[in-house]
Amino acid sequence: MTIHTRTRRLALLAGAAFLAFAVPANADQIVAQAAADCRDAKDHFEIARQINTPEAYQAHIDAFGTCPYASFARILKGQLTKDSAASAPQPSGGAAGAGGAVPQDGGSAMQAEPQPQPQPTDGGQASPNVAEDPFSGAGAGTGGAAGGAAAGGDGEPRPVPIPEPDTDIAAPAGGTPAGDAATSGDAASGNAPAAGPQAPTGDAKLLADTLVDRLNALEGPPSASGPRVRYDSAVLDQGDLFITNLRLTKDDGQPNWSGFVAPSAVVLKPKIEPDGTFTANSIFMTKASIRATEQNGPNDRVATISSISILDPRLAAVGAAPASDSLGPVDMRGLDVRSVVGFAPTGEILKIAAIQLTTNGVSDGLPQSATFAVKNLAFTPEQMATLSGASLADFEGLGPDFFDFTFTTTMRRDTAARNLKLTEAVAIGNEGSLTLSTGLANFTPADIRSVIAAANPAALLGVSATLESADLAFVNTSFVDKMIKVVARQQNIDPPLFKAAIPTAARDAVKGATGNDPLAEAVADALRQFLDDPRSIRLSVKPAQPAPIVGTAFQIAGSPDPVAGMAMLQPSLSVNDGPPVLLPLGEPGVPGASGADLGPTVPDGAPNDTPPAGGGTPDATATPVDPLPLVPTPDGQQQDALSVPVPVQPETPGRNAATAGVIADCDRLAADSDDPTKPADVAGVKGPTDIDVKQALPACEAAHRLAPDDARMTFQLGRTYQAAGRDDDAARLYREAADAGQPVAQYELALAYYDGRGVTADPTQAVEWLQKSSDAGNGFAKYFLGIEKVNGTYLAQDYPGAYALFQDAVAFGVPEALVELGKMEYSGQGVPENYAKAFDYYRQAAQKDVAGGYFYVGFMNAFGIGADGATPLDAATNMMKGLAEGYADAEELIVTNSAQIFEPPVRQAIQDYLRTEGFYQGRSDGVFGPATLQAINAWRTSAPRG
Repeated sequence: MTIHTRTRRLALLAGAAFLAFAVPANADQIVAQAAADCRDAKDHFEIARQINTPEAYQAHIDAFGTCPYASFARILKGQLTKDSAASAPQPSGGAAGAGGAVPQDGGSAMQAEPQPQPQPTDGGQASPNVAEDPFSGAGAGTGGAAGGAAAGGDGEPRPVPIPEPDTDIAAPAGGTPAGDAATSGDAASGNAPAAGPQAPTGDAKLLADTLVDRLNALEGPPSASGPRVRYDSAVLDQGDLFITNLRLTKDDGQPNWSGFVAPSAVVLKPKIEPDGTFTANSIFMTKASIRATEQNGPNDRVATISSISILDPRLAAVGAAPASDSLGPVDMRGLDVRSVVGFAPTGEILKIAAIQLTTNGVSDGLPQSATFAVKNLAFTPEQMATLSGASLADFEGLGPDFFDFTFTTTMRRDTAARNLKLTEAVAIGNEGSLTLSTGLANFTPADIRSVIAAANPAALLGVSATLESADLAFVNTSFVDKMIKVVARQQNIDPPLFKAAIPTAARDAVKGATGNDPLAEAVADALRQFLDDPRSIRLSVKPAQPAPIVGTAFQIAGSPDPVAGMAMLQPSLSVNDGPPVLLPLGEPGVPGASGADLGPTVPDGAPNDTPPAGGGTPDATATPVDPLPLVPTPDGQQQDALSVPVPVQPETPGRNAATAGVIADCDRLAADSDDPTKPADVAGVKGPTDIDVKQALPACEAAHRLAPDDARMTFQLGRTYQAAGRDDDAARLYREAADAGQPVAQYELALAYYDGRGVTADPTQAVEWLQKSSDAGNGFAKYFLGIEKVNGTYLAQDYPGAYALFQDAVAFGVPEALVELGKMEYSGQGVPENYAKAFDYYRQAAQKDVAGGYFYVGFMNAFGIGADGATPLDAATNMMKGLAEGYADAEELIVTNSAQIFEPPVRQAIQDYLRTEGFYQGRSDGVFGPATLQAINAWRTSAPRG
């Protein structure tokens, strides 16, 4: 698929996703806008399928009536029309739908007429089918079975109701040529078809019987009770074959049976090739079921399937050799099974969103690429507990979407380079993923045929493929921590202790199994590093030169020390995308020491298929194109692999070394530099905006998980969340730490209440938390409480109390409090007016680079009550430093009020200052007109001053 086509398809499907929720009245016009070209029919059909209205399907039929998907559209349109008619109120005195007909669909010869319930023609059961929960109506008994349990009031098991097949698929009526309809029991067994109004011979029977023959050949020789493929009736209409009750069951008349039933199936453009191969454009089935029943007993299992699509099926003639471009008697280009729901008599037990197989291109008898996926195999915690026999309490903490698995196998090959890349991935919801990637060189399709035909291991010696590389990578988001908690609870062990014990247990296990101390220590070190910061771990194998797969396997297995023998593969471990470390397996592991005769080197120009960090497809442009749209995966991406250095730290008393190292990392990256509870040797970070989120976030999340009751770790994770813009999470953690008595967290929570950041703004709550933090000795809280006592807004005005708080704040190390002391001395608030003491406080603040100190030094100099001999330019320079650092009083007095409080010489000095800085070109007249104010704004937004 070209980039243009891929983009167009994504745009169409994005529009369909919207229309699925808000279908416009002109949906038929919207979906009719794609080009009338069979190459676009699939995309157009999927849009109609997303909208899922009769009008949308009719629009597809109108635009692509001659393309294969038009038949699917007719089927689905007919189902919607029939379902609508069935749910509509029926006139009294008449049976619902009796004699009714589905309206013409503008291109199909199908008309729905009343259909009798199909009856078995070979002595077996009536073909069962299920829709939704197959056990919910078990007492209804709408269908019987020979030898089955009868419905009654005596408590005996009752048969599952048997719905009628879809008339739109199973039996088109009207306009069908004579001889083209057929009924059949079992074409393979020779049972005579049941008598009916249509002739028992014709093209429909020939095609249906041939299909059944080919399918039964896959099941082996017939037996009395073995499963066989059967059908009830077949009709050929406009070249498409419609089959009723296509099934694979025992059908031996017993109440216990198992198998597959598709009440309605359509085979598009079936054909029998001259060599006997049965081919078709596609096979489409709806409302199918897979069953294993025991008289509707406690061991019954039933799965419902919304739809099955098989693209380009090919079934070789019985006994004939497979075609040259096929590995076996069955071949197809794609398989799409949608919405599988499993049931037991107790209720639903699992769901699968889709099972899909896609292939692209054929060369030398093999696809160029192929993908097989089982998407969103999902269980609820209750279902998993029932299936596993474990306690529900063990699973509830994992979350409702934990047991959601997606399995994907991808094969890509380069025919010219004779390379093959095989990738198998398991995604566990949004919790983590496990990916195995294997790169083969010197690969030929003959190798696959040798493996398939091999009768004993010795026959595999003919396989020529060599191993270039292999990687087993696990990427974690939350899987590790959740599972550790579950297992630790089962073992009645504290989770951090259990986590810390894992590397030691692994070391002992490896040492006991191999006797290799260096290997055991290397594995333990890698696990310890991973568990300290569980993001990713990768085991890689990359021999110095490609190693013959079979020969190398025999060589390692026959070695006196198989572990040392594996050294020729040069296995290595990498944690969190760090550099790979070779595992010390033995002398053969030295690069170049062995393996020189294992095969040719990688051809020049061969692609490097080493998977990227974190898994994924190495080359997105070479990824197989899915011929059917994929089922959307749950939202949420794997988090980026963030590199967090973990230096060796001394063990903290009461904590193991691994936990202490993680906590030390969080301290180093996110501790508040003004927090008296942080370690003395940690400098800390001044404010949340100064935190390096990329490094601090995973470190502090790990520390909080390891020490959830450590209030400082809780507070520091809250700071990191604030730095990341996650205000709600930050406020929640600030509250947890504040409740635990962490004074700086109490202060930050107060600021959050002032600003309404992550909480509803509430100054009263803010003052309460400031008081708690102040009582705990936090000087910053004392500073803000002092301001509250000066203002008298949320606390009673108390100048002496405020003065004392500002003095305590200065002693604590809050230089901004010096400015407030200067203001109180200047104004005589709570103390006698004293300009000299005020100026001294301002000067001390300026020496500590406090913006308010700079401004008020200049302010007092401007009025001649500051430093002796200070000039207007000295005053202007200091005031502009305060303005440059954003001091609010400077903004108000210089900019907002155009410096009118100052005498003309001071205003002229400000203009002179701006001229020397290169921002003012006018006259120094002391008039703050537009030119002066523009110069001030340009100066403030330029490089930092001061």
